[in-house]
Amino acid sequence: MRNNVCMTAAHVTHFGLPDDVQTALSQRAPIEQAKGMLMAMHRISADAAFALLVDRSQGTNRKLRDIAQELVDRASIDR
Repeated sequence: MRNNVCMTAAHVTHFGLPDDVQTALSQRAPIEQAKGMLMAMHRISADAAFALLVDRSQGTNRKLRDIAQELVDRASIDR
């Protein structure tokens, strides 16, 4: 049992979450930010905003998180 605890602890980040969960959460943040921006700009629902991101992602053959990050980055530069 002790080896299992040590092995598990080796795969946990400083936040106490497994590395893959922490990565997923950090990649989700820009998507949520981009959705919020689209919702505010176009006065649309969260589902509609996500659909816009999906359409752009598929239309350009790029990852959705990259599309979202680009939108967030552009908004930051425009200020």
